[in-house]
Amino acid sequence: MPFPFVSKLDSSLAVEVYLHEFYLGDRPRRCWTYLTKGLSGHGQREMALSLLVDDEGDAEDLPQTPLKMFQLLGERTSAGRIVECGDSTRLGQRGIFGFPGLFYVPAIQYESLPNLDEYLSLILVHREEYDYIRQYGLTRFLSHLGRFCSSFPYPTWNTQARPSLFPNNIREISMLTDASHVQLEHSYAHQLGDVLQLQLHKSDAEKALHAIDNLDDDQVAILNTAFSPRCDASLYWQEGQDLPGAYAAPDSVTGMIGGSFISLCRSDFSDIAIVEDGFSVNLTAPQWHQLSQSIESSVACEFNLDGDRRFVLDFVDVSAKPLARPYQPLAVWRQLTPPEPNTTQSIETGRIQMGAFTNLSGENSLSERVSRDELLDYLSRIHATFNEALSEEEDSFEFELELTVYPDRVESRLVAHIELNPEFTEFIQGMIQKIRSCDVTSQVMIRLPFSVNSTEADNGTR
Repeated sequence: MPFPFVSKLDSSLAVEVYLHEFYLGDRPRRCWTYLTKGLSGHGQREMALSLLVDDEGDAEDLPQTPLKMFQLLGERTSAGRIVECGDSTRLGQRGIFGFPGLFYVPAIQYESLPNLDEYLSLILVHREEYDYIRQYGLTRFLSHLGRFCSSFPYPTWNTQARPSLFPNNIREISMLTDASHVQLEHSYAHQLGDVLQLQLHKSDAEKALHAIDNLDDDQVAILNTAFSPRCDASLYWQEGQDLPGAYAAPDSVTGMIGGSFISLCRSDFSDIAIVEDGFSVNLTAPQWHQLSQSIESSVACEFNLDGDRRFVLDFVDVSAKPLARPYQPLAVWRQLTPPEPNTTQSIETGRIQMGAFTNLSGENSLSERVSRDELLDYLSRIHATFNEALSEEEDSFEFELELTVYPDRVESRLVAHIELNPEFTEFIQGMIQKIRSCDVTSQVMIRLPFSVNSTEADNGTR
């Protein structure tokens, strides 16, 4: 069979199938890529579907199922049913190659293929992955997929051999678990140094404005963003991860890091921080009002925040043309150093600093055992109690508190690089027993890092 193979589906729609190679893992792999021709006549972006050829497979044995799928999509398009980046399609009980759903994402450019700037690529997903994306957003899933396949920013090739990334249909203890959030399919969030930028697509502006204008003072607006085309690294997060991290292109040069969401809230101070695989932004009431006005009028604005950081809002025009990113066969892991908190905030939050917890409970999601909100409330009570009880402490040291929470009791253990005074250990463990715990359905184990008066451990004995 000569390639590219052309299949004429109807008078206005054809599919070209290319057989090409690219480097994957430790060797070249063959791949079929199906490219539509004719959808743009109905106002629909053209589509691309890439399928790996099995190592022992026959490249001449071209799968016919994608042709039938594109024929159905063509019929829907001619009837006015247009799909955009971030949209999804259920594929019925049989699905395609065992995948019951797919998502439409910006295309990745492979060598030896025609220009794919105007194309949407189709990523086949398992049922659990489909549900995960609906809960936590497409960009978070793409970062998991990119890291799993070691491909930046994400792979658009599909293979029947790929297992589900979430076989247990997990619900992570995440700030997105029970939050109200909106999906901005065409907008991006990325950070370079001390500058955080939200590039808001004008078609998403109304949704963003509605999200921030209908909040109470103690609520948070979460804007799920698309995968930034400008970044060469992307934040990666999974439950229990205690330090921010990112996976990146192997030859990354800009240092620009993309995220999957921005959370916005009103506060007495203004600041930005990396939280999970997104960015948290605190704005004062006047800044919040200015942000709302800027979104409503589509006028760019900039905010000077505490610690010499900046938050920039600008806009992507509706007519902006997409560009396909070149395929990167490898991805590298990058450990990030979180920004140092400014001194005024450290004083306000007390002498005792508490870091992010680490899940020691095993592979199962904590959400199967404990409510996220109740767990975080419990940890906040511990932090507040330590701040009050150790307010007169002058020494500087660090320790970790391991908690095993049962349905009827809590056990604690202190770990430190220095020798802890037995009386201090007994004092801390006694306080833990007096603090109201959270309800759990089965045993939960977590580790909490604490820093007293500084982030550097003292060499003395406590």
